[in-house]
Amino acid sequence: MNLADIHQLFAYTEWANALVLDAAEKLTPEQLTEDRKISMGSIWGTLTHMAAAEWVWIERGQGNSPTGPTVFPEWEAACGDSIATLRERWNQVAAQRQAWLATLTENDLAEVRAFKRLNGAESSLKLAHQLQHCVNHATLHRGQVVGMIRQLGIVPPATDFLFYLR
Repeated sequence: MNLADIHQLFAYTEWANALVLDAAEKLTPEQLTEDRKISMGSIWGTLTHMAAAEWVWIERGQGNSPTGPTVFPEWEAACGDSIATLRERWNQVAAQRQAWLATLTENDLAEVRAFKRLNGAESSLKLAHQLQHCVNHATLHRGQVVGMIRQLGIVPPATDFLFYLR
């Protein structure tokens, strides 16, 4: 995994996130918040979890470790019930990430970087692995959101990496 790969994976992530947010904007508030018994319960809960988790991992990569049980609920509350607000906050995270990624070197990716988990426990991983996890986590939850949209009888967006590459 090199910097070019990392940049491409995050460009894909931004592209796919935008597709899912576009689809979510067309849903009713009830469709967004209905407990679908998967992931974070609802489409809304899963989307806010994705954005908050991405923020947490970017913060960790920069040497900050948000901790505590309120990190994810605070993110959701800060977005109110608005996809537009969620998109705005998530775009800010993407811009922060892009600026930070631009400062990294290939050697940085190989560094083992310590961070605290949300429960405060110490942990560490190579930076490249932290970034790969961040992308993989988003892909997992996007797939869940796509599945929840499909359960509503709506054709969801195609968010596979293959479609991004085309």
